[in-house]
Amino acid sequence: MNRSLIFGIPLVALGVASWAAWQVHRASPARAEAVVMMLPGEIPALNPFLPTSEAERQLLDLLHEPLIRLDSQGRLSPGLAESWAWHQRVTCWFPTTEALQTAQRKLAEIPLSQRQAWALEEVTTEGLTLILRFAKPGSPGTDEALQALATDALLPLTFLRLDSLPASRSVLEAFAADPAHAPGIVRLWFDEDGTCELVTTRPLLQVRDAVATWLLDHGQPVPRMTPLAEVAGLLEPVLDLELNNRHSWPDSAPVTAADVRATVAHAMRLGYPIPGREGFRHIQEIKAQGSNTVRVTYRRSYGAALASWVGFPILPAAWLEKHPEGTPIPLPGAGEWQVIHQSTQRLTLSARTPGEGSQPTRLEVLTGTPALQTRVALATGTLDVVWPNEKSELEQETLLNFHPTPPRNRLLVVWNLRSSRLSELPVREALALGLDRPKLLPQSNRVRLADPLFTPNLWYSPGPTDSVFDPKAAQEKLEAAGWLKDVSGVAKKGGQALEFQLLVTTGNALRDALAQELARQWALLGARVTVLSVAPENLLPDHLSPGKFDAVLLGLDYELAWDQTAFWHSGQVGAGLNFGQLADPQLDLLLEALAGEFDTSQLPLRARALQERFLSQQPVLPLIGDLQEMAIRRARFPQLEAPDLNRPLTLRRLLRANPLESLEMRAPNE
Repeated sequence: MNRSLIFGIPLVALGVASWAAWQVHRASPARAEAVVMMLPGEIPALNPFLPTSEAERQLLDLLHEPLIRLDSQGRLSPGLAESWAWHQRVTCWFPTTEALQTAQRKLAEIPLSQRQAWALEEVTTEGLTLILRFAKPGSPGTDEALQALATDALLPLTFLRLDSLPASRSVLEAFAADPAHAPGIVRLWFDEDGTCELVTTRPLLQVRDAVATWLLDHGQPVPRMTPLAEVAGLLEPVLDLELNNRHSWPDSAPVTAADVRATVAHAMRLGYPIPGREGFRHIQEIKAQGSNTVRVTYRRSYGAALASWVGFPILPAAWLEKHPEGTPIPLPGAGEWQVIHQSTQRLTLSARTPGEGSQPTRLEVLTGTPALQTRVALATGTLDVVWPNEKSELEQETLLNFHPTPPRNRLLVVWNLRSSRLSELPVREALALGLDRPKLLPQSNRVRLADPLFTPNLWYSPGPTDSVFDPKAAQEKLEAAGWLKDVSGVAKKGGQALEFQLLVTTGNALRDALAQELARQWALLGARVTVLSVAPENLLPDHLSPGKFDAVLLGLDYELAWDQTAFWHSGQVGAGLNFGQLADPQLDLLLEALAGEFDTSQLPLRARALQERFLSQQPVLPLIGDLQEMAIRRARFPQLEAPDLNRPLTLRRLLRANPLESLEMRAPNE
């Protein structure tokens, strides 16, 4: 008798029996209040700054509440903050009270209509400083107001950069706090690498000598000191976030500005790879303003700084003080759910407040099991959500709907625009037209065509670009540019063959296969492509940074922030991440305008203009975007809308859904 029959039947029976027993154990009036979810692997650590999978990221989204989040339409939505707003603060320093009062009188004499045209909302004093509040950053009224205040009595401000080391920070902070120097130091800021910038009202030479003497007296080397600018007033964008009363910590304590400040400091100090790191770098100060307002002051005009707060989890300052390294785990959060049990085999989350109607109030999370047991659990109704880790027989399971989750990264071909062959725009255009990108997608459905610049499905994202496959037009472009095929089928121009190398990192069989398929398709156009595999640790220092490559198959994360200057601005060639060496003055202006935009309603127009200019240069060829899916048992959520790439599903949104009603009938923000 077949051995599989001998041993298979008892195993199947055992699997069915074990799940049936579990179902009986679970059968209770509370069953409808619980959702049972199976992970692809082990129970995750639940560090909110280091998610290792999409499933863990979705669980963390339940436990930790950010100040701002995204709603189901990809728009900014309240989290811990019920509202937020920018304004511009301009601070001027005066040597005496008399000079300050004279400046106040000059402003008071300016007609009200003029001050309204400036968007000047408020004028206050603090010590010997005059503080002007403007309605929005970048208002042209700031320059006009400073011109009206310009007198010999106004103390000029000097920005001084010190190329110091992190070890010098405490010594420089002591210098700025010393009674002999503190009156002349009005701002002090440190970057992650120890670079220090200070703003002073003292003459440049005087402050440089004072800093040098102080450092030498305290056993520190004197760094290079570079004056950056001299201005009449200090312009600082200010973000006010109004906290709501709907969230609190597990001990019922309210969320405060101190919690926000401590969390940012914690994440930056430990070097977590948080998406909003660039925005946090430019924070000058975080403090409370009144009882419910968190006021964040920035040292430079950077509109994309708002994106840093979207999805960034806030932790209690009191807990961080006791656990500076972030252990033990799980960390306490202010989310709508909390952990009530955690072991190596099971994780139980409970809703902190009762849900509406028949919304679940408990989430049971289990480790992965063999496919047979999973199918039995689905058939018996004891499993509701499954996170598949690879293509499997579950994809054919008729009890399940596979819903896309938010996209996280994509795979691109980045061209070196200074490569001898690829520097020609018609060549890059032809290689794009001659590529049948849908055929590049693996047999698994868990991928999608990539977007070139912005995260899909956000309120400002221009949307996907057309994937045009036209080999005839591609051939015509090459011929018009002088690239003609010889008898062997290789395109040549001036005796030179159209040949280049495509870099791919070792250790990834799927990328190797993809690179070979690219080479095969481009060979039909007459391009001779050599796939060169390099070790991941050598890709950046040996090839990308020095620009020693023709083309590279590169994976990039999608960024929520609309600032794209690090990858595509000409100022980042050689010293930054602009590996393709794209240098286009018009694109630079569009990049700078987008990064500096504070009005989120203007972002769609700016992003569309940027993407159009970017695509006209063809610096990249977008290929594949990730498509991670969450499998939902259809019978548990019968009215859930059909899977839609343009409307990804999150666990938070699923648990908020009433099984008896459609998600589309819910409020717009969720």
